[in-house]
Amino acid sequence: MARSKVIVVFVLLFICGCGNVFPSWPANFFEESPAELGKNTIREFRIEIENGADGSPTGVTVFAPRQPEGELPALVWVMGSNVQAYYHQSLHETLASWGYAVIVPDTRPLTFTDFQYHRRIMDLAKQALDLAIEGEFQVRIDESKLAVGGYSIGGTLSALVAAEDPRVDAIVFWAPSGSPFWTGVNPERLYTFVTQPTYYLLGEFDNIAPPDGFPTTLQEKLSSSMVDVYVIPQGLHLYFQQPTGADSPFDPGSNLTRFEQQGIAIERTRKWLDEQFNISREENGDG
Repeated sequence: MARSKVIVVFVLLFICGCGNVFPSWPANFFEESPAELGKNTIREFRIEIENGADGSPTGVTVFAPRQPEGELPALVWVMGSNVQAYYHQSLHETLASWGYAVIVPDTRPLTFTDFQYHRRIMDLAKQALDLAIEGEFQVRIDESKLAVGGYSIGGTLSALVAAEDPRVDAIVFWAPSGSPFWTGVNPERLYTFVTQPTYYLLGEFDNIAPPDGFPTTLQEKLSSSMVDVYVIPQGLHLYFQQPTGADSPFDPGSNLTRFEQQGIAIERTRKWLDEQFNISREENGDG
């Protein structure tokens, strides 16, 4: 009995400690783009922010056309639990090649003693949107074409960002999932304020955010009247991100590759955003 108590105490100390329990996986860049690229050459750069919205220095990674033509539609990609900008590198690069500015705030290391973790993610995303509109990121943003999005918990947090910032015009969800703790955030209070058009990209074989699970619950809770859903045949939850380190041995078998799923998700995201923002590629010479 005494030994059991020691083990329980050790586990609790580990969980409540300041160490990071969700490691950041190394980048896994594809040798070629999984999706069709636009006509623009792109640049990726980082902006350092001395006074982050959560009180600590932070940074933002920006993907944009190298020679932008006028104001750009923008997507702020909201971080999930310890997700890094390069987890969706191909999405960011592809959108930038088609004339989008993609704004990716840093994520904070997740610890179970940070009782404002999700609140901080949201505040940093909203700050990034403010700074982008103010012209602090070396590109001019079209304030009538603003989107937010994210993957897994980051996807759901993007909806909560949109609930608090009515400037957001559209939301993209990649396999949105719930959180067992929602530190610093009351989602139930915010869900009903989400009225923007939403796009759900889900995986048929996703066993973390199955199409008939949390994504359906989220659709029912939000007040969005325009909802589009696409379920990728044989898609897996972890194939929505590029790093392979976190892949689960318990995923069901799929004939779809990560490269193929990324291509489908990116192409559909770009075309849906184009539709929401009335962007005609024929007129722009992008095919």
